[in-house]
Amino acid sequence: MNHPVSNESVLNQLLADCAEAVDSSFSFAFQPVVEADKMRVHGHEALVRGLSQESAESVIAAIRPENQYFFNQACRMRALEFARRLNVTGFIHLNCTHVRPENLDLTMSSTRDWSVRCGIDPQRVVLEFNDLKPLGGPKQLHAVHVRARQAGFRVLADNFGSSEVGLKRLAVLRPQFVKLDRTLIRGIDRSVRRQAIVSGIIATCRALGVEIIANGVEHAAEADWLKHAGVRLCQGFLFARPAFEAVPEVPSHFVPA
Repeated sequence: MNHPVSNESVLNQLLADCAEAVDSSFSFAFQPVVEADKMRVHGHEALVRGLSQESAESVIAAIRPENQYFFNQACRMRALEFARRLNVTGFIHLNCTHVRPENLDLTMSSTRDWSVRCGIDPQRVVLEFNDLKPLGGPKQLHAVHVRARQAGFRVLADNFGSSEVGLKRLAVLRPQFVKLDRTLIRGIDRSVRRQAIVSGIIATCRALGVEIIANGVEHAAEADWLKHAGVRLCQGFLFARPAFEAVPEVPSHFVPA
């Protein structure tokens, strides 16, 4: 399999740019994605935190706009280091923001190189894109699919359902995963409107061969509805809260509503 072109000097320059871009110290919390019916860990998302467990929003707010891309890349690299140190199991979900067509190759090649340096198989890495629009039109979206596949990564379309995302974009990108926005999951067992929306997304993703992850699951009744609707993967406080610089324990059993 071909991989995006990279070399030591390019990676070292990126490391220098990332170090310069980081205006504040930061760390990570990890939250599992679970197979809800089996209570088995499927993977973990790396969530940016301040050194005193400040929110991601407060950490990111301290970064100058011109440094946002390099900071985001630094986050991916440091998250992989933490994942190695903590022996994180399953897939490792890394958030991707400020990725554009012009820096796509650098993003893919450097993330892959750093993953290898950390002893992490790139096939365990899931790149979560929270907004598909900045990735470009159909040609550029297809390039994301191709580059990620060459690097061995899996791709996830995040916050799905929180904004208008064209089905054409989803079909062209062909991500392995779609993560439903927490606003769709909250109280879904009691909302006919949310149930209708999510049922439509489930049908679309099934036709495209995309796996759904339900984010923000906090109540057993929500998990029970999702299970019966055919959603296998869940993330949320019901299963485990993010653990600061640690891997949280997931309960060995789950009793639906």
